[in-house]
Amino acid sequence: MVIHLAKKNNFDLNLKTIGFTATTIWGLSTVLQDTAVELLKFIPGPGWVAGVIVAVLFVFFLGSLANLYFQKSKDRDQ
Repeated sequence: MVIHLAKKNNFDLNLKTIGFTATTIWGLSTVLQDTAVELLKFIPGPGWVAGVIVAVLFVFFLGSLANLYFQKSKDRDQ
């Protein structure tokens, strides 16, 4: 996902940038998603369904966040 978004925005990626971006996205998503899902699981039934919805929304949110990062970096360089 990161590589495709970078290419879409003509962002020059090197190995260090890929590692930093992937690590940041993974760390952020793990902490936020795990926290949200665990809080929702306190409510049996609807909480489990909401946990799946939250997981899907986090993937969409992180993709949008990465795209925004690459767009802003491209605009800043110009």
